[in-house]
Amino acid sequence: MPRPQLDRLAQRGASALAGAACGVLGLWLASRHPLAPAWVGAAWLLWLGVAWRWPRLWLFMVPAALPWLSLAPWSGWIAVDETDLLILAALAAGHARLAVPPVRPAPAAPLAHAWLPGVLWHALGLSLLAGLWLAWADVHRPPAHVSGVYTSFDNSLRVGKSLAYALLAAPLLREAVRHSARAAQRLLGAGMVAGLVAFALGALWEREAMPGLLNFASDYRITGLFWEMHVGGAAIDAYLAMAVPFAVWAVVSARSPGAWLAAALLAQVLAYLCLTTFARGVYGAVLGGLVVAGLLLRGQPRAPLAVPVAPWRRRANAVLRVLLVVQVLLMAFASSFMVDRLRASNNDFGSRMAHWARGVSILQTPREWLTGIGLGRLPERYADLGRAGEFPGAAVVTADDGAADQHHLRLYGPPTRWQLAGRYALTQQVALVPGEHYRLALDLRTAQTVRLRVMVCERHLLYERDCQVRHLLHRGSTGGAWRRTEMDLLGPALEPGEPWAPRRVSLELAIAHPGGVVDLDNLELTAGSRAQLLRNAGFEQGLAHWFPVVDAYFLPWHIDNLYLEWLIERGVLALLAFAGLAGLALWRVSFGAARGQPMAPFLAASLAGGCALGLVSSIMDMPRVAFLFLLLMLLALQLPRAAPADLGAPTP
Repeated sequence: MPRPQLDRLAQRGASALAGAACGVLGLWLASRHPLAPAWVGAAWLLWLGVAWRWPRLWLFMVPAALPWLSLAPWSGWIAVDETDLLILAALAAGHARLAVPPVRPAPAAPLAHAWLPGVLWHALGLSLLAGLWLAWADVHRPPAHVSGVYTSFDNSLRVGKSLAYALLAAPLLREAVRHSARAAQRLLGAGMVAGLVAFALGALWEREAMPGLLNFASDYRITGLFWEMHVGGAAIDAYLAMAVPFAVWAVVSARSPGAWLAAALLAQVLAYLCLTTFARGVYGAVLGGLVVAGLLLRGQPRAPLAVPVAPWRRRANAVLRVLLVVQVLLMAFASSFMVDRLRASNNDFGSRMAHWARGVSILQTPREWLTGIGLGRLPERYADLGRAGEFPGAAVVTADDGAADQHHLRLYGPPTRWQLAGRYALTQQVALVPGEHYRLALDLRTAQTVRLRVMVCERHLLYERDCQVRHLLHRGSTGGAWRRTEMDLLGPALEPGEPWAPRRVSLELAIAHPGGVVDLDNLELTAGSRAQLLRNAGFEQGLAHWFPVVDAYFLPWHIDNLYLEWLIERGVLALLAFAGLAGLALWRVSFGAARGQPMAPFLAASLAGGCALGLVSSIMDMPRVAFLFLLLMLLALQLPRAAPADLGAPTP
């Protein structure tokens, strides 16, 4: 059999295996969904069929859903979420189609051919396998810390899955670009804009429900629907740095005044939301990305017969630029917190440098410098450094010896530091009962005196409004006996908020002193005439429906630098491979062969924004935005040289 035919058979066999593996894993996860496994499974199968019928639709659906498709506070899922189900179905359908010989050959289009990107992607694939192997070995050392998912191998899978998805998506993206590079770019661009619209709606709801849309003096910083920020991190920062350039694409590519007006309104809203992150990294990365997009748009080659830009567009774009500048200036004058954040930059940079130095000190041997400590192992290794990196608490579900079917919660406070007491809380979303006070009954057991803080709060992830609170001082149980306790929570009645911006309410449990440990079981939360408001109150389903939240202390979970997180967990070889790919991708869409593609300036701006933000923030420990970053890199590397018909994008 000729060598090309053997290669095609091997590729189809590999695609069949990849498709089957993604399909089995996706269906298994859907069947184990904590909220509605039957409905989730049916939706997953429906999306699988849609992705099979329209094999390139995933380029729109995935970026459109990334900023909102997660129900973690309600499901309790941390290592995976609903985004994984979306991606796995798309991968399963896409690889299944690649495994089947086409009825008629797809129209051929020239693709980018270079040996170096292929070598570097293979190097990253090997680093993924090595990182998982090292993590598996490291996680089985004698346990020193308890922090649930983040000290288990689940965290290694959580951190590594974005690269695995990107490697599996590469053949699907290659096929889409081969079919039509222009259509692939438009699909992804439209998906990014749809995702920005969904993100903006969620963030506006958050602002209105919590501090108020026009309250610029508050220190409230939006997190959007990026629930992985429950232990801090830069998910919203990275998303905005990479996605905002596509709002510029929407403005530039609008073909009618109505479409332009909608895109301009989105740009204004996004400017407001970027400012209300109060994140200096967002300010710098977004502004830098917009400068890159503007410069490349003006220098982009144009077709000889390109249609001139309409006069109304030039005037409208000029007005939009003025409005954006005025909006920034007005918010800068109105927000004392923004000014304080900017003034504190020098002091904060000093503490960040100290944090980086402690993180790098984890690398103790030449082997660790070369290959890293293992994927997802930073949190526990950082906590090994001493009191400066200890966890503020943890929650695990356990069972007594000889009673494996009788599960209960074991809640921990910080080991030694009073400053961290009460900062770790286990939460569950509950119904808001206006005008009523909540009452909690529970079984508890502890061998020592422990102070348990119980709250029901109007909360959106990291920030709270009004709360009903009760502190319970328990002096220990004799003989390990359980004790039933009931308490009325004290505080103001909680308010539902406006109908268009309802507030979320959660029960929160925390240890309010260092060294505390308490066992809890059979919780019952009531309010007025409302009976049990909790799900999985006896922890028979583990931590399903329960979600940990940390307040204002995030050091062990993030090194706050994209390049250091590659170095520490994956090693210098993986860091060099990643930096090489990022540099090649930026070059291709800025000055290289793909610079004439319609989406090239915006891809360059997005990648530049992500790389710039990575100087002060971690990205790879946030799987949703990490996958988006890698997907944009892949597209930039696979775009071919632009044909004359693809040139002529209008200049803003």
